[in-house]
Amino acid sequence: MKKFFLLLLAASSFAANSIGQGSCVTDIVYQQLKQQHPEIAVYEAQLEAATKMALQHIDISSMARTTAAIPDTIIYDIPIVVHVVHDYSYEYLSDDAIFTAVSHWAQVYMCQNTDTADVIDPFKKYVGNPRMRLHLATIDPNGNPTKGITHERSYLTNNADDQAKIGGWPQDKYINIWFINKFGASMTGAAAYAYYPSSAASMPYYDGVIGLYNYLDYDKAIPHEIGHVLNLEHPWGNTNNPGVACVDDEVDDTPPTMGHNPVGCVASALYDVTCATGYSKTYKDIHGLDSIADYPDTVNAQNIMDYTYCQKMFTIGQTQRMRAALTNTLAGRNNLFSPSNLTATGALAPMPDLLPVADYSIEKGIPSTAERAYFLTANNNTYFIFRNRSWNDTITSVAWTFSNAASSPTISSTNTVMNKFSQPGWVTVSVTATGNNTGSTTLVDSQSVYVADTTAVSPWNYRQNFTSAADISNWPMFNYYKNNFKWELFNGAGYDDGSCLRYRSYDYRTSPANATGTPVGDFDDIITPAFNMASITGRTGNVNINFYTSGSYRLGSGGLKDSLQVLISTNGGSSWVRISSLTGTALINTAAKSTEFIPTSGQWIPQTIAVPSIYCTGRTYIKLRYWPSASGNNLYLDKFQVSPYTTDVNEIANNTTLVKIFPNPTHGDSKIIFTSGYDGKCEYIIRDITGKIIYQAQETAQPNTLTEKDLSKNLFPSQGVYLVTVTISDKTITQKIIVD
Repeated sequence: MKKFFLLLLAASSFAANSIGQGSCVTDIVYQQLKQQHPEIAVYEAQLEAATKMALQHIDISSMARTTAAIPDTIIYDIPIVVHVVHDYSYEYLSDDAIFTAVSHWAQVYMCQNTDTADVIDPFKKYVGNPRMRLHLATIDPNGNPTKGITHERSYLTNNADDQAKIGGWPQDKYINIWFINKFGASMTGAAAYAYYPSSAASMPYYDGVIGLYNYLDYDKAIPHEIGHVLNLEHPWGNTNNPGVACVDDEVDDTPPTMGHNPVGCVASALYDVTCATGYSKTYKDIHGLDSIADYPDTVNAQNIMDYTYCQKMFTIGQTQRMRAALTNTLAGRNNLFSPSNLTATGALAPMPDLLPVADYSIEKGIPSTAERAYFLTANNNTYFIFRNRSWNDTITSVAWTFSNAASSPTISSTNTVMNKFSQPGWVTVSVTATGNNTGSTTLVDSQSVYVADTTAVSPWNYRQNFTSAADISNWPMFNYYKNNFKWELFNGAGYDDGSCLRYRSYDYRTSPANATGTPVGDFDDIITPAFNMASITGRTGNVNINFYTSGSYRLGSGGLKDSLQVLISTNGGSSWVRISSLTGTALINTAAKSTEFIPTSGQWIPQTIAVPSIYCTGRTYIKLRYWPSASGNNLYLDKFQVSPYTTDVNEIANNTTLVKIFPNPTHGDSKIIFTSGYDGKCEYIIRDITGKIIYQAQETAQPNTLTEKDLSKNLFPSQGVYLVTVTISDKTITQKIIVD
C-alpha cells in the first residue's frame, strides 16, 4: 500500500508540474462578443476617445527614466478575489500557492519584479511602473471576513468557458480571477483570457480573468490578463494571431510589431526590427507646437503583453493607458480603488486569522477503480477512499468519524483515509478540521457514499413503480455536484399512476443573474439493488432491462442532446461496464417545450436494454447515468423491470387483458402473445375483411403464463386487413393485422 501511495504522489506531482505553453484568447472572446453585442463597439469607442484625450499631450519619451524625471507618487489599490473552480483534482489549488502567486502578481504591478534588470538597453528607460497594488480582499460581498479565496466544486472545471465563472463577486468592487482544470473544445490551446472594460460594460457578470490552474504563477500569465482587464491590447493589436502583420496597440512606446509566438528570450525576438525601424511619433504640446519622439527601432519583445514567454516589463505608455482605464467610469473600474470600496472590501486591512473550512473528497477506490468510488457493497474487497480537502487555514489536524459499522469508525489524518463498511445504506461522514491557533470546524455529510446490500432481488414478479421514497430506499440517487440537475422522485405524473422517476435537466436559467452553471458536463446516477439475473437465464436464456420513458427538449434548442447510459456491475461496484446509451430521438416522444415538461397520459415509450449473458450473474447491479445538455427539458422514467421479455411483451405478461400481434404490419410470419387464463384453454380465429373464417384452432397452454402462438404467412391468402380473435378462458379479444 505504501508503494501505491508513493506512485500516486509521483504521478500527481508530474501532472501538476507539467505545463504546455498555451495562449491568451482574450481577443477571440472579444471579437465573438462584439458580433453578438454591438454595444461593445460603442463602449470601446467611448473609452478609446477618453484615453486619447487623457494622453494626447503626453510625450512618453519625456517621461522615460532620467535623473531629472519627476517621481510619480500616486498609487492605486485594487481588491482582487481568486475563485478555485475544481473537481478535487490537480486544479484544487492550495491557499499557500495562491498567496505566493498573488505576491508575484503584485510585484509586477509595482514594478518590483527583479527581472526588469534583464530588459535590453533600448527599453530600459521605458520600463513603466503601474503603481497599482493588488490586494486579496479581506471582506466578502456579504460583509464576512475572508482571505480573498473561494472554492467552488463544479464539473465545469473540465470544460470551461464563461459558464465556469461561478460565484463571481461584484466586478466593480473586486477583480475576479478564476482557475479551472481545462478549457472546452471551443478554446483549444487556451491558457487564459480576460474581459476588456468595453466587454465588461456589456456583460459584467463575466468580467475578470479565467485561466488554467497551472498558469497560476507561470511566468507573467496572470499579470498579462489583468493588463487586458485594464484595457491593454497585445502589442500587435486586437488579434490572437501574432506573426502576421505589423500592427500597433495604441501605445506609443511599444513600437509596431508582428508579435511573437512562445520563443523565449532569443535574439531574433529581442532585436526584431522588421516593423520598428525608424519608428517615431510627433506630439503637439498644449501650445500647439510639434515635438518628435524617436522611439527604439526594435520591438518590445520583453513586454508582458507579448507571447514570447520572455515577459519582464510594461512600458510607461502602457501604465498610462491602464491608469486611464482604471480611472474611467466604464464597467465601474473607477470604483475599484475608491476609499469607500477599499473599506468595504477590506483591501488595505491585514489578512485575518479565520477558522478552517472542513472539507473532503471521495477518491478512486483501492484497488483502483476507474472512477471515484461512491458506491460499493458491504465488506467489498475495494476500499472507500476519503481525502482531506480542508482549507482557509494551516490545517494541523483532522479527525474523522464514520457510521455504518466502519472497519475504522474513527481516524485521525490530514491526508487520505481508507475504510470499509458492513452495514448497508448511506454513510454519515464527520470531518473536524483544526487550524493553526484559530480553532476548528466540523463538516457532517449524511449522503457521502453508499454501502449496498449484497442480498440479490429475484427479478421474477419484481416491478419498481416509483410510488414513494420508501419504495426506492435501496435505490441510491447521486447528485454529485449538489445542483438542480438531478434524479428525483416525482409525484406529478406516471405511466399509469401519479408517480415516477424524473431527471430534471430543464435549464431554468433565464437571466444574467443565472448566467453561469450550464448543465453541459454534469452527470448523475441512480443505482438499483442487486438482481439475481442467473435465475432468469437459467430458465429463458434472455435478460432484458425494461422501463418506460417520456422526454422532451427546449424550444429552439435544435433537438435533445441528453444521454441516458445503462451500466452494469457484477463485483459490487468496483467496476462498471456500459451496455447501452439512449440519446436524442430515442428519448424524445413529445414536441419541444418552452416551459418545463411534464408528461400526460399516453406520452410514454417502451425501452428495452438486452443484458449480455456474461453480466447475468447472481448479483448484478444496474446504474442509470444521465448526462444533461443545454437543450434538455426533463426525462421521466417509470415501470422498471428486469425480465426475459421486452418491455411491450412484458406488459402483456403482467396484464391478462392484453394481446399483442407482432410484427404488425407484417411481410411474413408473425406471433400472437398473451397471458393464458385460469384453465389454459385458447381458441384462435382469423377472418378476412368480409368475415369469412380462413383459420381456426384450439389448444391448451400452461395456465396463467405468457403464451406465444406462431402465425405463418401461409395462413393469409393475399395482402390486406384481417381480424384475429383470441378467446382465453372466458375472455375474447379481437385485433386487426395488416399483411402487405
